[in-house]
Amino acid sequence: MGCKSPLLPTISSATTDSIDAVREYSPKALRAAIEWSYFYYAWGLRENHPQAAPLRAEAETLLRQFEVGGTVARAAFSLRPAWSDGDDIVLPATPAHPAEVRLCFLRQQHPHRGTPCLCLSDFVAPPGALSVPLTARFVGLFATAVTPAAAATVSAACPCCHPRPCSPRRHSAVAGAGTSGGEDDAYTAMLRQTVLDRMAEAAASLLHREILQAFAPESVNPAVRPAVGYPSLPDQSLIFDLARCLPFRQLGISLTASGMMLPHASTCGIVFAHPAARYFDVGRVSADQLADYARRRHTTVEDLQRFFHRNLS
Repeated sequence: MGCKSPLLPTISSATTDSIDAVREYSPKALRAAIEWSYFYYAWGLRENHPQAAPLRAEAETLLRQFEVGGTVARAAFSLRPAWSDGDDIVLPATPAHPAEVRLCFLRQQHPHRGTPCLCLSDFVAPPGALSVPLTARFVGLFATAVTPAAAATVSAACPCCHPRPCSPRRHSAVAGAGTSGGEDDAYTAMLRQTVLDRMAEAAASLLHREILQAFAPESVNPAVRPAVGYPSLPDQSLIFDLARCLPFRQLGISLTASGMMLPHASTCGIVFAHPAARYFDVGRVSADQLADYARRRHTTVEDLQRFFHRNLS
């Protein structure tokens, strides 16, 4: 799994339909794509910390147990023709997706070091634009999810030779783990969850590479993949719009009323391949911008406010 996927067609300026795919990746296929620096960050450790190596060894053991138990990451993407309309991106109807979708975004209100106030729609060309790269006429949508197929246990390391991490970040997570078997159970629960989270992100990274390959031989930006909740995509309610474009049910993903994805080891977002695309922080959203955003989303300011965990002035 992960290495036998059919090759994607190469898109061109004549491409008017979407390119859609569903993938399954085994833990073995995902291992090389795991960003271990983010794993350490979840534990409040640096890579050179003495506890980092034994912690990763336990994580690698858990990955092998997931492999034996049949755990997989399920992933889907949709590479869609698109154009920008102000601060919105429009995904026109295609044979595979008969309903037009409008994705609304927020613009920075305070430029960073003299740079323009950015919006994600800036990385997609408006309709009728001439002499723009092919990468400005498409966006990629993705979602991944990992649910353990079987319970996996973590072998206990010697507490003298391999003391378990005890950073403030770890204590915070343990306190919220809700386990009843003491600190060891909470440690195991957190280790399992942080490994599953890294698997979901690794699957997104592999999907990202596939999406970019479809632009060959165009020059692409290899790094911009904001997920819902990122600083450039702070409105959690956008997950409901993306769910209309991707097969969440096939991936085993469900959404709560607040837009939280279940299982917890899930991620969803947008790939921008334009060479000028980059990450940025929307920052504080003023009352005027929120009102305009609510108008474009066809909802109320009061309804939107419950989906912002920060950013509101």
